[in-house]
Formats: sequence, C-alpha cells, structure tokens
Amino acid sequence: MALKVEKRIGIQTPVDTVYDILQDIEGWVQWSPIHKEAKGRLSFGAPVRFMEHYEGLGDWEINGFVSDWSPLSHIHIGVPKKFYEGSLIRFYELNILSDTACDFAIGAQFSGFLSEREGKKYRSYLREGFAKFAEALKAKAEGTI
Repeated sequence: MALKVEKRIGIQTPVDTVYDILQDIEGWVQWSPIHKEAKGRLSFGAPVRFMEHYEGLGDWEINGFVSDWSPLSHIHIGVPKKFYEGSLIRFYELNILSDTACDFAIGAQFSGFLSEREGKKYRSYLREGFAKFAEALKAKAEGTI
C-alpha cells in the first residue's frame, strides 16, 4: 500500500503556459514560496536537487532523478532510499480541461512501511507547502504575479 500526499488546483490558462513555467526547474526559486534551491533539467535519469522550506518543519532536501516525464503531462522525481526504507516519488501532473484551462497536481507518494510512516509524520507540513507551490504556479501562469 502507498500513502499519497497531494494538492490539486485548477488553472485558467492553457496547459502549454503552465508547462513552460513548470519545465524550467531552475526557475522555480524565482516564484515558488517553498523552494530555496532547485537544480535539474528534464531528461530521463537526470539528477534533480531541491532545498525546500516548510513552515513548522524547516528545510527538506530532496536529491533525486527524473524517473518519468512527458511534455504537457507530468514530471516524476524518484528519490532513492535504502531498500528497507521503501520509496518516494515526487510528482507534478497536468490535465488538460479545455483549450484555456487545466488542472495541476503536486504531491508525494510514499511506498513501503518506513516511507509511509515518514509520509504520515510530515503530511500536514507537505500538504500546506504543496498548496503554496500550487497557488504560486497558478498566479504566475494566470499572470497575477
């Protein structure tokens, strides 16, 4: 079984606009309220590093790799763990709703006993941080920031 922590939001702009912002991983620090550092590029297996800040939790470092990626659809970041710790996937997903609207989901999927325990322990902090990221992406894509 897996534990998923996710925030989904509707965005009133074409998916192309949202994807152009999202695919520039290193540009996230300019608009994302949770990213103090974001390094990486979209290429299968490419390394990705985030330094995120969650209110009440502090800094959370993510060192992973692009495990799956499809333009205008999704970016999945695999985060390596020791075999007994389970697995963690960070995901950023887009769904086309119309020519002028889409929805966006940001989240983390924790699989395996120890990983699920970690997810349960931190889910409230992550959910709040993911909401801030989603709102900031929406504002940037819709041109309100």
